[in-house]
Amino acid sequence: MCDGAITNMSESLMKKHNVGQDEYIFRLYSVATLAISIAAAYTGDIKEGVSFMLNPGSYEEIMVGTGALSTWTSWKKIAILILFSTTGFLGSSCSACITREYGALTMSITSTARKATTLFLSFAFFKNVCTWEHILGIIIFISSLVFKSLGKGQKSNKKWRKSKTSAPPSANFELTSFV
Repeated sequence: MCDGAITNMSESLMKKHNVGQDEYIFRLYSVATLAISIAAAYTGDIKEGVSFMLNPGSYEEIMVGTGALSTWTSWKKIAILILFSTTGFLGSSCSACITREYGALTMSITSTARKATTLFLSFAFFKNVCTWEHILGIIIFISSLVFKSLGKGQKSNKKWRKSKTSAPPSANFELTSFV
């Protein structure tokens, strides 16, 4: 429920203030980073986090005192942090782009399908036991996703027929400046 509310709010804010998805995500992440940093400084977690990043080893290894023998160096931890942050920003930017261009419902369908794909891959790669309850859940999920998509497709077709174009409004541009 919160996922849908956030997506709807994001769509209305981007349209109301005419903000692109990258600027929206950047500002959102900046405010969140500031708030989390203030809370972490207040609780003293920043000191512990910096200490963890600067000492080699996993959290368990550092607590036991065997961190120096670990393969997790400080540079590897920093590289992973940067990699996760960058890919997270990229994913959020893509999600915001889908929301801005195609609406909250399409983004909701996309994110739900992505989560389901992750679960399916989890069953495939980690050899989890698939029970009849899992199969029933998959059938219900796919059925609801199909019905949700069909309803959205009928509304979209009416909208595109009225505008007499085969592409969304954001895809239209003039070639006169290139000729």
